[in-house]
Amino acid sequence: MKLIVLSLLLIGTVQQAFSDYYYTFTENGKVGLKNGQGTVLVPAQYDALGWSNGQFSVVENVTGYKLNDQWGLISIANQQVTKPVYNSLIPAPPNLFIASRQSSLSLRISTGCINALGKIIIPFQYAGMRIHNSRAVVYTLDGGVLKYGLIDLNHKLLIPQVYQNIYPLGSLRFGVQNFQQKTALFSENGKQLTPFDIDSLSPLQNDLAVIYKNGKQGLMNREGMVIQEPTFREIKLNGGIASARLSNEWHILSASSTLIKKIEADSLLPIGKSRVKQITTAGTRLLDVDFNTVGVEVVSKIQTFHQGLAIFSNKNLKGVLKEDGSVLLPAAFQQVLLGPDYIITRSQNLGKEFSTLYSLDGKPLTHKSYDQIDAFNGSFYPVRKNNFYGGVDRYGKEIMACTYDSVLSVYEDLAVVKFRGAYGIINLKEEWKITPQPNRLKLLNHDRYFEFTENLTFLKSIDGTTIYFTSNPFELDGNTLIETISTGGRWTINLNGQIIHRELPHHEHNEEIFPSSEGLRGIKKNGKYGFIDDLGRLRIANRYEDILPFQEGLAGAKIRGKWGYINKEDKIAIQPVFDEVNSFNNGYALVKQNNKYGLLQSDGKLALEIRYNQVTVQENGRIKISSDTGVGLSDAHGNMLLQPKYDSIDDLGNGYVIVKQNNQYGLVTLQGISTIPLHYDLLLFEPERNVYFGLRKSEFRELKF
Repeated sequence: MKLIVLSLLLIGTVQQAFSDYYYTFTENGKVGLKNGQGTVLVPAQYDALGWSNGQFSVVENVTGYKLNDQWGLISIANQQVTKPVYNSLIPAPPNLFIASRQSSLSLRISTGCINALGKIIIPFQYAGMRIHNSRAVVYTLDGGVLKYGLIDLNHKLLIPQVYQNIYPLGSLRFGVQNFQQKTALFSENGKQLTPFDIDSLSPLQNDLAVIYKNGKQGLMNREGMVIQEPTFREIKLNGGIASARLSNEWHILSASSTLIKKIEADSLLPIGKSRVKQITTAGTRLLDVDFNTVGVEVVSKIQTFHQGLAIFSNKNLKGVLKEDGSVLLPAAFQQVLLGPDYIITRSQNLGKEFSTLYSLDGKPLTHKSYDQIDAFNGSFYPVRKNNFYGGVDRYGKEIMACTYDSVLSVYEDLAVVKFRGAYGIINLKEEWKITPQPNRLKLLNHDRYFEFTENLTFLKSIDGTTIYFTSNPFELDGNTLIETISTGGRWTINLNGQIIHRELPHHEHNEEIFPSSEGLRGIKKNGKYGFIDDLGRLRIANRYEDILPFQEGLAGAKIRGKWGYINKEDKIAIQPVFDEVNSFNNGYALVKQNNKYGLLQSDGKLALEIRYNQVTVQENGRIKISSDTGVGLSDAHGNMLLQPKYDSIDDLGNGYVIVKQNNQYGLVTLQGISTIPLHYDLLLFEPERNVYFGLRKSEFRELKF
């Protein structure tokens, strides 16, 4: 009997769970509502059910419905709680609904709040609102500016609508930001607990909030009392435990480790011959050669200086900064292009693009409105307006009206343009040199151009005379065409249409032919490798298992499973004793034997014994080596300079090497003498000032209060 009762209780519980589950269904393009048992609660007769943000839920036995592009509330018993009079409708805690509708006095959309019975809780007099428990952050548009305030759910004003933003921090506290970008802490009753002297506040955790001020962080409790002054780079809150670290410190050092200056920064990077950027949490500052601040403006980013100017960013907008720290162009543009003697800006307003050409002193050169201005192409600046293209000269004067579909190849005072779907060539006076015709064109120089048809390519003079044509593939090599003829040979043709060199076709029974190198090209025939010359004549018989191209007079050749080197007379220059080889470069070749690497000279002697995991010849001739014990350095002749004991090395080419060992950086001479101890988390060389930037990272420690 007890078992039967338990079963009935279980069935009832499951049925209740299914009945509390709701989902929408579609029928004949309309939407309805069913419960978990499949019972139709609301017939399919609405455009949508749920909320205007695309979500669906049932709150207090009601949900939203859409009819004729308007929203209302409907119960799960299919009773319309409100008429469909709202432009938007979304749920908000606690069991309320934020709705918007058109004002009866104007065309403006206003926002208010209703409950599950459709009763207006907060009047429709706001531009928008956010509900946080028993409080609502409301905002209205005043003179084109959104102004925020705080009310309770009885529509009592707690914080007046005069602020730029209000946001919840938790624990019945709000952060309030004024129009001077400063923040204060307020209680849920609208009491101001701190002055407006904070940059921003974090959410409260265990009644503690991180305060941000002048790029530093501190701690405040929910009563507005500062527990830790904002002197830290970063503070972490975890379960009531606060840990913090100070700012990273950079040491400016000489090669002999003399301390020149200490600077607090996340990053310190050279951005020109006389400027360094200092990056902190507050932003990016500009420093001079003595590491003093240049200018007063802190910006988001600064790029490298070129010709005394640098692109900088603020709040995702870009401008141009001068080396003295003053602003040439304010950060008001989506894009800035800094050219050798020009500046191009691109901005948007209400979805429309605008582009302006400036001189390097910030003077606008274009006075007409263009949607886009592109970089100088050697003859003019391509411009676009209303999806048609033209051009302006160096001084911003329009020399090609925006009447072309596109501007294609350009050479001096000539340009290929597409006009009404056809292709032609004009000069910068907009005189047609080649009138529009259907085939694509490409300029080669002031007197030659290509015309491309479906099957043929024509080389023509600027008066339209055909000089040469072909259906074969070709490539342009300087002032000649290299044409691959149908029989397999290659012809070299000058721009007067004359064939100045014929490379004969190679034998058809060659399985593979490789690119030419030093007058010989590898071939594969009957599974073996050899070399032919550029006329197709066999020079080295195909008797090798594999080959490399000739480099510095020698070519790698594989014989009986081992690699050596042969010369152009097909004589073995270096015996085949290696597992792998590389081509020679500057007298050296990397070779492998028994899974170890060494460096071979062209006379067959080893510059470095074959015992290293990796060997790299640097541009300065010195050799970086890697073994099981670490990384080291030798000179060009294989003499060891630094034993392979470091995690990494950076040969600076000035007699010093930055070394890393046990995750710490230092500086040594080429003789291995330490001049800057291995005490830094990062070490950078700044060649313009011949100084070193050493980073000392700060560590987190628990705060006691």
